[in-house]
Amino acid sequence: MTPAQHELQAVIRTIFAEALGSEIGVNDDFFAMGGDSLAAERVLAALSDHLSQDLPGWALLDYPSATALAIALCP
Repeated sequence: MTPAQHELQAVIRTIFAEALGSEIGVNDDFFAMGGDSLAAERVLAALSDHLSQDLPGWALLDYPSATALAIALCP
């Protein structure tokens, strides 16, 4: 399993793991690892709380790994 490269990536991976109930690598696809629409909503809500900003519902569909989502969220 590839380790997180920075804090946001680690936070996203932790939130993914909590939503899935299992470990997930930073490059693993959230949906391929068993994520469904309800788990995705939990992820988006947790990330929105952590970042203090609303995230669009499509964010996880377009960026389904912790690495991709972290890159997309970093300005």
